[in-house]
Amino acid sequence: MATPRLRKLTTAAVAGVCALALVAGCGGSDVTDAATGTDGSTVQTEPGAVTDPGTTSTETGAEVPAAVATTGTTGGTAPGTTTTDGAAPAGDTTANQPAGNQGGKKPAGGNAAGAAAASGSPVEKLVASHPMFGGNGPCKPATLSEVPLGNVSTLSGVLGELFSPVVNALNVWVASTNACGGLNGHKIKLYFDDDQGDPSTASTKVQNMISSKKILAFVGNIQVLTVDAVAPIIRRTGIPIIGSDVTNSTWFTNPLMFPQGAPQQSIAYGFLYGATKHYKVKNVGLFYCIEVPRSCSDTARAFNDLAPKMGAVVKVSSQVSLTQPSFVQQCLEMKNAGVEAVGLNMDAASMKRIARSCEQVGFFPKAMGHPLGVGNEKQFLGSKWLGNSYVPLNVFGWMASSTPAEKYYQAQVRKFDPGFDTGGAASLGWTAGALMLAASAGLSPDKPTTQQLLDTLWQFKGQKFTELGGLTGPRIFGKDQNPRVPYCLFAAISSEDGNSWKSVTSKPTCTDIVAPSDPQAKG
Repeated sequence: MATPRLRKLTTAAVAGVCALALVAGCGGSDVTDAATGTDGSTVQTEPGAVTDPGTTSTETGAEVPAAVATTGTTGGTAPGTTTTDGAAPAGDTTANQPAGNQGGKKPAGGNAAGAAAASGSPVEKLVASHPMFGGNGPCKPATLSEVPLGNVSTLSGVLGELFSPVVNALNVWVASTNACGGLNGHKIKLYFDDDQGDPSTASTKVQNMISSKKILAFVGNIQVLTVDAVAPIIRRTGIPIIGSDVTNSTWFTNPLMFPQGAPQQSIAYGFLYGATKHYKVKNVGLFYCIEVPRSCSDTARAFNDLAPKMGAVVKVSSQVSLTQPSFVQQCLEMKNAGVEAVGLNMDAASMKRIARSCEQVGFFPKAMGHPLGVGNEKQFLGSKWLGNSYVPLNVFGWMASSTPAEKYYQAQVRKFDPGFDTGGAASLGWTAGALMLAASAGLSPDKPTTQQLLDTLWQFKGQKFTELGGLTGPRIFGKDQNPRVPYCLFAAISSEDGNSWKSVTSKPTCTDIVAPSDPQAKG
């Protein structure tokens, strides 16, 4: 049966997304309230200060240069990183072609109607000029009233270490944005809370933040285990979530959720792309976790469904636990099956244990890592077995500093949170902030509202500005419509010794392929 393609999802508008993308070369314990200490949330209130849980910075915001040159590496990036501006994921000689589209057709035509509708609009002008998107507009501190925003994420427990960098990234975004125009002139007041990975706690925290803090929207929620519990609240209250972990299909089946990156199924596509196009092998395997059932199962299903269309053969698909001390049995199974390249859909600590287990039995396949897991560089880097790993990225690479937008990110991290290790959750958080900034173009000077954010987001019909200055690929949003986001992927390659990054692409490669299990295939 033919693989469903993105051009089948809605109308010609979706074809326009891919066409534009190809032309452009696209893609427990609560946290204490730092301001009041009264309700278990933290708040970033100062225009230029970064507030980590339990710490306060007094550095005030200053004018930020529009384009900041960077040298070397920052924020925890390992030495030796190089970036390739505009290159396709390594091994692809056609950066502007749909990667791995075996016999498929390119989407035809552009989205002229959508582009015309937004031409010269406030959001288009904002994305074209603001330094966050690579523009050269002037930066002045925000002076208008505060806009309350919220973030409820899993910041403790087994996955908390993996996800918590989103707090630092969003705090840097708040500080830098308040120092550079704010949200259409408004200062940002951002509240954080920890759902502890518990669905019941998540629903309570989300409801309380909406009712007590009167937030206009959530931004960058990392709720891999809890999004299904909060989705009904979002629908009932009408308070949107702008940017997320994008690891669960739920993020793509709610008109009030606005993803900043491609869905989890795109990572499965990226694993297969890495195997067949970068490594040029066809016999593949997959390790996927049991602890995050929706996300990991979505990946495994898409991996198996897409493999034939990518010229790959899935030899072994192994569900494992993140708490396993040894993976020797699974490594032997893959070795005996002739697996040449293996996808690792899990956290970095588990990847390291897999590496040690496979080394014990003499199994040395090509490795492909999940961006959120690999993003914990302290745990991921340092393994020869994981050297030359291919990592598909559904938003820009946190280690990249090639494009103006990437340079701006690195400069703001150095300025407002020097020494921060960034990582996959941080890239998602920063890109969520970029999407929120774009959505703020329609906020009024007096009485900014949630509806004004929604009205601006509904203008996103795959135009160039929806790529947010190259931080992500294009997207389609609409009133009462589920989001449509094609598989546009960046990529990073680790060094041969596994101690640093060898290369990272700064322009994503897009495809019109979509996994049959992706909710977008049913639109």
